[in-house]
Formats: sequence, C-alpha cells, structure tokens
Amino acid sequence: MKKDEFRDVMTPRERIEAMRKGRPYDRIPCNPSLGDHAARVTGIKVAEYHLSAVKMAEAQIAAYRTYGHDGVGVGPGSTGIAEAAGCKVAFPEQSTPYIAEHVVKDYSDLFRLTPPDPRRDGRFPVFLEALEILVNELGKEVPVSLTVGGPVSTAANLRGVENFLRDLYYHPEFAHELLRFALDSTIPLIKEAAKLGVKFGIVDPVSSGSLISPKQYREFAFPYQKEMIHAMKEAAGSPPMLHICGNTKKIWLDMAATGAGALSLDNVVDLAEAKQAVGDRIVLTGNIRPTETMYLGTPDVVAENVKECLRKAYDSPKGFILAMGCGLPIDTPPENLHALLGAARKYGRYPLNPEYFS
Repeated sequence: MKKDEFRDVMTPRERIEAMRKGRPYDRIPCNPSLGDHAARVTGIKVAEYHLSAVKMAEAQIAAYRTYGHDGVGVGPGSTGIAEAAGCKVAFPEQSTPYIAEHVVKDYSDLFRLTPPDPRRDGRFPVFLEALEILVNELGKEVPVSLTVGGPVSTAANLRGVENFLRDLYYHPEFAHELLRFALDSTIPLIKEAAKLGVKFGIVDPVSSGSLISPKQYREFAFPYQKEMIHAMKEAAGSPPMLHICGNTKKIWLDMAATGAGALSLDNVVDLAEAKQAVGDRIVLTGNIRPTETMYLGTPDVVAENVKECLRKAYDSPKGFILAMGCGLPIDTPPENLHALLGAARKYGRYPLNPEYFS
C-alpha cells in the first residue's frame, strides 16, 4: 500500500461499523468500487478476470493491498443474472462483458424459462467461489460484498432495453411478469452468497430518471427493489447499498423508502441537496466524477473533487461514504486512485474540520 502522510488507525471493517453505529472513527470511509479495474492491477485480461474465480479474487485482493480502500467485492451485475437465465454474453478481451443476444424476444419466451440455480448456472458459481476466497483472505479486515443488478435492469437485459421500455407503456402486465422473473432469478443467488457472510449492493441503472418517469419508477421499480432489499436484509442481517444512475432527485424519498442502507448518488446530482432531502434517513455515498476526474484528471483534480464532496456531505446525519458517482473506468490511472485515498485520509480525517477542505 502506498505510504501516506496520514495513516489509517482502523481497519475498513472497524471504520464502517463505527460509522453505522454513530461512533467516532479515524477518517471518512472511501470505497471507489474498482470493478474491472482490478484486472489492471494484476495485469490480466478483463475476459480472464470474468471467467475465473481465482483470478477474479486474486485481482481484488491485489487491488485492495495496493490502494487500501474500504470495501472489496464482485458480482454479476445485471448482465451476469441475465446470462444465467439464458442470455448470450460476449467477453471482449479488454472491456466489460455485454449482452450479445437477449433471451426474451417474445412474450412466450419468458414462460419457457426457469430461474437459474446459483450452484450451477451461468457464472454464478464463479462469483460464489471468488466471494469465498475473498472472505477467507480479507473478510476479517474489510467488508466483502456481492453486487447484483436491480430487477429493472435485469429485466431490461433479458428483453432488450428498448423493448422493455416499450413494454412499460404497451404491455405493463408482461413487464410485471418479467420483473417478477428477474427478481426470482436473483434471490436464490442472494441467499447462497449470504451463507458466506457477505454484504450486498444493488445497481439498477435502467430505473434512472433519464429513462423512466417517477410514476413508472413507483409502479415498476420500487416494489421489486423493496422486495429484493428485504430479501438481502433477511439473508445478511443488514441492508444493501442502492445505486441508480443519472438524475434521481425526484425519487430520492422513494429510494430511501425501499429499505436500502445507503444511497449511491450519480455525479450529476448535488450531494448537498441529497443531504437536505434524505440525509436524516439514510447513509449517502458518492459522488466523485468517474470520467472527468478519475480517468481524465490529475491527482490535483482528484483532491479538489474530494474536497468538493466533503464540503457538501461530510456532516450528513446518517453518515457519508466517499465513492464514485458511477462506474470507475477500467483504465483509470493508478496515481489517481492513490490520490483519492490519500485525499480521503488527509481531508477526511477525524475529527472532521471544514477548514481541511474549504
């Protein structure tokens, strides 16, 4: 781990636990959710990372030892869930897997499908094995999590995003059937992963205000997200983080009402406004600019973005975690990730003092 002027005196697990219980802790938590960037740390191809549990876990362990962030994890997202249910997925050597062929081309296709078995279907066994390795190697030191796609995004991957969005208007009953199948395809994986002692995260980009209206969110997204979150709380004993891309301002109250433990906010929204609206109800995380700051910026730009986020949300009543506003680009320069954690230690050290980041 890169040496730093300001050193941690707590482990990530101790830090997160103290924050959630309202106790003193050494610095603001920082979890950039490295994802596929971990493959760059060990020098393997992204496709190799996604197809081997051992390589996936080794990359995440190496990345944690390199950067010292406050959470490690893997997961199928919504692509991997749709894959396990029958979609064909392409694995480019050096970029993120994507859906190559949707499995629900027609209404009748859905009713021929059965929810995948987490012990044998798709890459579910790969993710479970990687989680087990991570828990055994790092679990006493840092929270380990499984991130899954939310029900809306999984449904959209099964059907195709454009087709699914049309279904919301013209075939709402079918859309609900598809959402139910998406949820039923995910909950068995949640239950299996929970046996390993991991926590959970949900990413549901297709439920964004950029794609559906608040009314549609409340009808088609909210009830299924709430049910998924309830299943996670029952299985793991604690609620997950919920991330929805884009401008979510009009549904912040709804997102908080799902029962999620933390709201992950895109960099297009204002942390100060979110703090005012829901900061007294739920932990906020975000919202460093992943492209402009982390991928294209310099270490100085990273430090300024960290200070900006701290100014807006350091005193959020339920707690604040410094994180990305959206997915971290695979080829983010390592020096910018070191700068991110260094700035979190320097400007986010406790007791928090606004003069540090003014």
